[in-house]
Amino acid sequence: MSAIIKPPRTIRSPDPYITPVHGTYGPCALCRHYSKLTQNHVPPESTGNTDRWLAQSYLTTVTANSDLIFGRRFNGGIRFRTLCAECNNKLGGREDKALLAFYEQVTKLVESPFQLPPLMRIAAKPNLIIRGLLAHIVSANDTGVPSMFDEEARSIFFGKKALRLSSWNVFYWIYMAKELFLARSLFLATWFPTLVMHEMQILKIYPLAFVFTDAPHFYGLPNMMQFIRPRDEEEAELPLFLYRRENNPVFPAYAASDKVVFAGGNAFGLVARQD
Repeated sequence: MSAIIKPPRTIRSPDPYITPVHGTYGPCALCRHYSKLTQNHVPPESTGNTDRWLAQSYLTTVTANSDLIFGRRFNGGIRFRTLCAECNNKLGGREDKALLAFYEQVTKLVESPFQLPPLMRIAAKPNLIIRGLLAHIVSANDTGVPSMFDEEARSIFFGKKALRLSSWNVFYWIYMAKELFLARSLFLATWFPTLVMHEMQILKIYPLAFVFTDAPHFYGLPNMMQFIRPRDEEEAELPLFLYRRENNPVFPAYAASDKVVFAGGNAFGLVARQD
């Protein structure tokens, strides 16, 4: 009688790149004042960042067998305990309302049963949208490791530096996948026709994706910085390419024949799905 050979038991390990940083008190990610910290949704809860999410780090997603790695669960949305109550409330005002209004209009167009033109224009407040996105990406740094992006974003958010003088361009497009992608301090290197490296900060949740980069052009996508207005409450007609839709959760942070992605020393990234 032959012995029954049992398959080896799968051993799962915690994801080493997404361990939460604990602590109730510390320097606020925005104002830098030492205070009791509150949890900030990134992106805002109103954009669909609610309920339970199961997240794995960006590095695990693109380089490892995700079945062998424990994910990190976020109850009530992807959140980071990094902001003081005053900054959290300030961010949840004008900036988040402008971003939500943009999301709602894009969602209606994407889900419309009618055949629409390939290019639509949406009345939105680009100054507030950009300022809010900057602040949310800053708050997604629960390690506290400083970065040049964070320094400039704080100055812009609090009006110490004019938005039009920002070092960053903000490209946006339609994103159809259900995963949420958040990445900080990734570098995209291309070597044709010459070697060029650009830093990226990425935020994606259906139906919109945004990338902050120092690249002057990005896959032919519209740059929201070109529509900055003299006053924050002033609207602009933002172009939206309805025919430019993608569903790769980690685009544009993926390797290809002519490019490679580097993670800086303070890089952070997660890919999450509703659990």
